Amino acid sequence: MHWTVDQILALAPDPNTAKRGQGLANENKWLDIETNGRSVWGKCKSSGSVPYQTIVDLKGPAFKCNCPSRKFPCKHSLGLLLYSVSHKDNLTVASEIPEIVTTWLEKRDAKTSDSNKPKSKEEQKKADARKAKNFNDRMNIMQAGITDLQQWIQDIVRTGMASADHNVQEMTTAHVSYKSDASSELWRNMSMRMTDAKLSGIARRIREMSLIHGSGADWPSKMLEELSTLYLLAKGFERMDELPELLQRELLSTVGVSQKKDELHAQKGIDDSWMVIGQFVGTNIDNATIRRTWFQGEVSHQFALILEYDYIHQGFSFHWPKGRIFKGEMLFYPSITPMRAIMRNQTIIEKVVDAWVGFDDIEECFAVYRLQKGKNPWMMDHPMALNQMIPKNHEGKLYLTDAKGKGVPVLEKDMSHWKIMALSGGHPIDVFGEWTGEALLPLSILTQDRFIAL
Repeated sequence: MHWTVDQILALAPDPNTAKRGQGLANENKWLDIETNGRSVWGKCKSSGSVPYQTIVDLKGPAFKCNCPSRKFPCKHSLGLLLYSVSHKDNLTVASEIPEIVTTWLEKRDAKTSDSNKPKSKEEQKKADARKAKNFNDRMNIMQAGITDLQQWIQDIVRTGMASADHNVQEMTTAHVSYKSDASSELWRNMSMRMTDAKLSGIARRIREMSLIHGSGADWPSKMLEELSTLYLLAKGFERMDELPELLQRELLSTVGVSQKKDELHAQKGIDDSWMVIGQFVGTNIDNATIRRTWFQGEVSHQFALILEYDYIHQGFSFHWPKGRIFKGEMLFYPSITPMRAIMRNQTIIEKVVDAWVGFDDIEECFAVYRLQKGKNPWMMDHPMALNQMIPKNHEGKLYLTDAKGKGVPVLEKDMSHWKIMALSGGHPIDVFGEWTGEALLPLSILTQDRFIAL
């Protein structure tokens, strides 16, 4: 692909990294920059005696650098790619490729090749048998945990939700801050029991429930809603065989049985130009960095969510610049309401997001949401694209209202209320965000064909 400066800068994780990357697009900052057409590599001078080894795979793009930065791509990777574009006629074509470059590229190619390499019938038969046995063993352990969970929920409801005495401290979820006691024996012990029962999804939800206690005047109703959802999950697990296959997949994913990404490559996805229309980055209850990147297909109009976790805080392996468009094949995880996905053979294109398909009638939008929720009662945050909305303040809260006067409440995010009001200026705007079940978390705005990430 022929990269432009704007496309490269759009890969930066933040404006500061982009600026520093531009500062490194200078031959005085580099030693022995070389290329083989597929990739470019070089050594960037550092404050120490040893320069940083940086490699860029132009096919991805993909980046490798041994600097200690947790940002991805780092400033050295951006600087090298920027330099290779602005000085492409002066780049030295390597007569011999360094081993570190060859090894890295071979590993990348092998990973792609192995995921597509078919197994022999005998190998496949043995693999299927092992998989079936492991799955049955795990299901037996999980069923015991589900029985334990139901008894725990019934005990809480019978004795009263306020029976647990909590010390108060500040905690933060992916959306809002609550005051509660994360070390409470009630929640910690049950979470550990669910983890032992291989129900990691339920264990995480129980840890998050500890944040609800005392979070506001309506915390009992929120707690009861969460307990009801868990109880419905437990009952669904007990009657798994009676559920449609795709709902079974959704239920298993919710309790913690994840499908390997490699298995998705065996299925056919949706080829489209995928617009990056929203992204949320935050920290979850386990102190892992979570990134939710929302896409919409230009032709299919399908929403897709790429969900990623960074547990060791070293940055994500790929950057999805907000407001840009990727050509590729989206592979969806099996679900009765498919949205979570991975992208295959992605290539960034020069267009930028200037429109999306959304609703200008809030009631119609909620009708679709209710339909989806009816199909999948364990569905979490849902994408919501609203067009021609006017922001209005009511009793200190921000609402987005349609032409009929119907409004949807908006969650505060990094001064987003003021940004939305300022960008609107009293005129209609398009807003994309996540509907949490109670309010809209705004992620981006379109105004006068201009994309603005919040």
